[in-house]
Amino acid sequence: MIMEKTKVDKLKELMKGKKAMEEKQRVSPAPPPGETPAEEDAAREVSAQIKAAEDEAKAHYDKLLRVMAEFENFKKRIERERTEQAKYANQTLIHDLLPVVDDFDRVLDHIPQDPLPEIEAIASGVRLIQNHFMTALGRHGFTQLERSVGKAFDPTVHEAVAQVENKEYPEGTVVQEHRKGWKLYDRIVRPATVSVAKKV
Repeated sequence: MIMEKTKVDKLKELMKGKKAMEEKQRVSPAPPPGETPAEEDAAREVSAQIKAAEDEAKAHYDKLLRVMAEFENFKKRIERERTEQAKYANQTLIHDLLPVVDDFDRVLDHIPQDPLPEIEAIASGVRLIQNHFMTALGRHGFTQLERSVGKAFDPTVHEAVAQVENKEYPEGTVVQEHRKGWKLYDRIVRPATVSVAKKV
């Protein structure tokens, strides 16, 4: 079975033919009459075919460079997505633990100002457990948002549940925080639930 010549093989033959003609012209600078026009035409044709092949090779090279650049960008994007996915993989778990965090606060808020020694001992134990728990979550990027009272209402970190008349704060200022806000690294897991001042 005879295989069809590839473009590279054809180009090699053209280059070989051109080299042979140049060698012949060098050896016989004054060719016999009648041969010059044909040789010039053949040389022009070979040169044109070589130029076309070079242009095609350049186009393929440019295309290869573009594909390689696109592939590098694709690899970088996949790596960024993989890193982000690993960074926020615990978001659902942490969101499910938020009621436990709230329960710690509720327990400690309901302890009287001057408790009995036994109650104070229990409260100290609860605070200790809460601190250990929050330290463990903090190691994984989980932190509390800044306290909201006195700050301007920001819908990206606050969730308003009420508007209240308040002479102490200007309109649009947070006057009470009902539930703390939390974030995982730079992503809000839960906005702070607040009441906002309105005109009296």
